[in-house]
Amino acid sequence: MKNLEQYTRYPKGKSEKKLSGRLGLYWDESIQDWELIVSDSKRISEFLKVYQTELKDDDDKFTLMGLIVSSFDDGINKADAEMLELWEICKTILKKECFLHFSIIEYWSFLEEKDIENVFSITLYIREVWNDVRLNFEC
Repeated sequence: MKNLEQYTRYPKGKSEKKLSGRLGLYWDESIQDWELIVSDSKRISEFLKVYQTELKDDDDKFTLMGLIVSSFDDGINKADAEMLELWEICKTILKKECFLHFSIIEYWSFLEEKDIENVFSITLYIREVWNDVRLNFEC
């Protein structure tokens, strides 16, 4: 494997605050794991639209993608056709921008866990993304 530290990112408070204002979400500078706290599976379509049409800054894109994936984790168990269609859009973005979203893909893939009973709801879906992009990160 290549040195993967160069792809490691973390959400920025500045982006969280900006996105919270844009999306009408709660934000406070003392919040940890903002994307987990404010996730909302009913708003995934809106989040994806903002991602695709409004964002240019990589920090904002990374932070919003964290919220999107967290929102999928909340709603994927009761996935209907619309949710699965939205997932296909998200999956395409994750693959296309895998270097930007490496940390998100790695975290939610939970690759070290083999027992599927002990993973996130979204893990099996994210592992499909990982399987499609992992060669980009190997020697």
